[in-house]
Amino acid sequence: MEKKDQGEVFAGSEYKIRDNEWFIKETMPDYTAEINRFMAEQDVDAFGITKMARYGKELVQLDESVMEKFPFAISFGLVLSRSVMETVKGGPNALYLHHYRQLNYRLDMIAYLLAREIEKKGNKALPFAASQLVDWKNQKGHISHKRVAEMSGLGWIGRNNLLIHPVYGARMRFNTVITDMPLEENGPLEKDCGKCKACMVVCPAGAIMENPADFDHVSCYNMVTQLKNKRNLGHHICGICIEACTGEQ
Repeated sequence: MEKKDQGEVFAGSEYKIRDNEWFIKETMPDYTAEINRFMAEQDVDAFGITKMARYGKELVQLDESVMEKFPFAISFGLVLSRSVMETVKGGPNALYLHHYRQLNYRLDMIAYLLAREIEKKGNKALPFAASQLVDWKNQKGHISHKRVAEMSGLGWIGRNNLLIHPVYGARMRFNTVITDMPLEENGPLEKDCGKCKACMVVCPAGAIMENPADFDHVSCYNMVTQLKNKRNLGHHICGICIEACTGEQ
């Protein structure tokens, strides 16, 4: 390769010296900045990036090679309306159900648009559904959005078994897109719920314990099923502990 003068500049390239020779090296596009711009355009309330190598769980009903093909994950979330959540103090209702669904639809569309933008740049991206059970018995989707959000520095897993954002508390819904686009990852937050036990006080099932690892999934599910039938909602939702966890807003 032809040697270049040190001061000579070429658009889209940078020089690296090796064995006293200057070689042109194509600069890497700032994909992370492009993701930032996309999220701002979509009015996303919080987002972060992590590596799937940190996931530590299976991707349900997906081939094991998926995590190798898509080594980066983008987590993003939208905040639930404070006014809607205030109507949930006594339990879930039709207004909350509609709001819950609309945020999920919006998150699904953002995931689709983000994946499309990534693919336009020649990379691969796999968007997930914000709320879809593929393993009904174990109540699991393809991927744990709260686990990815935790890895991406958006919060921590609280006593109520939900992702707790430091500003918005549990009042968020999340979705995930995984990709092979090289991105800068965020580190996890070194925080927890501390002395706050607001969710423990209001949980009608008594499923929330001092230690988040002791969360009673069975009692929670049984209570949600009772609320669904009693209130004729047709959907397994509760929201009582979410309303109690307000964060710092």
